Amino acid sequence: MNIETISEYVRLFNLEIIESGFKRDVQDYINSLPINQNNIVALRDIAEKISKKLNDIFNGDLPVALLEILPKSNQKPFTTTDFAQSMDDLINDTEIDQPRFFSKLQQILTQLNQKIQENKQVIDSIKDFIEPYTGVEKVHIAKENEAIISVILKDQKTITNLPEFTKNINAWNRILPIYHQVLTSHSPKDIEIIEVQNGSIDFVFSIDVNIALSLVELFKVGFKCYAAYLSYKKIIAPITDAYFGNQKLLKSEKAREEELLNNIALAITSKIEEQHKSSLKNDSKIDKNIEKKVEQITNLITSHIIKGNDIKLLAFPTNESETSVMIC
Repeated sequence: MNIETISEYVRLFNLEIIESGFKRDVQDYINSLPINQNNIVALRDIAEKISKKLNDIFNGDLPVALLEILPKSNQKPFTTTDFAQSMDDLINDTEIDQPRFFSKLQQILTQLNQKIQENKQVIDSIKDFIEPYTGVEKVHIAKENEAIISVILKDQKTITNLPEFTKNINAWNRILPIYHQVLTSHSPKDIEIIEVQNGSIDFVFSIDVNIALSLVELFKVGFKCYAAYLSYKKIIAPITDAYFGNQKLLKSEKAREEELLNNIALAITSKIEEQHKSSLKNDSKIDKNIEKKVEQITNLITSHIIKGNDIKLLAFPTNESETSVMIC
């Protein structure tokens, strides 16, 4: 699910629940119930009006949209509770007396109002989060001494789950300045996200050109090691079939595969340390206590690669006014 889709689902909720006046109407009906407690005609009129709107909502696109954007673990869409059916059952109950009708109607409306309010709070926070990434001008022009990087998220767990996507963005926001500290003593600028692409989720940002080029080097090393791992798995498959269950041979191949996978992190770590030593020659003020930082950088990049994600160097400054584009 991309940013545009999330934005559309947020817009649909606001259109059908807020802008339509439905949320306001539910609250107004709750406030008016005590006044009409003994007026069965007025109570039935309220129930029928709410029932009609609820049936329109439950038969539309909103229930599916809410299931997609609301975190299922801690916040359920109000549409997962069948308020429409509850209201229909109340209206069609020919044996219910007036006091019980009032009590049941008040209970349904109160629960509905509470659920809508809870959903609205979460959806408002989602809207605030994605707003900076929607409707941004899609022009990549590298500023002086800065390059533009696109981090491409492809794995399903990240691009279809908003909390997971947020966690991933926060990880990049935390690790990029740490990587900056490994290679230079100059304080990094805040990471400025230029846009989030549609289709796949690509978040594009501008950072120091030297840091960007070094980051690309890290990914080249990581991708090379990962390609070796995948190639070996493909080549070895028909060979292991000929082992006919020989556990000694199978265990040795499993150990080799695991070591090839571990080698991705080892190679990235080695490259970071090499970059750090090289940078120290030109900048002696760089922090030398980097062990923990290297570990954090390695973990992020290794995880990014193994999940099947990608990265691109979109643009970097040249002596001319043009912008060069390179894909790693």
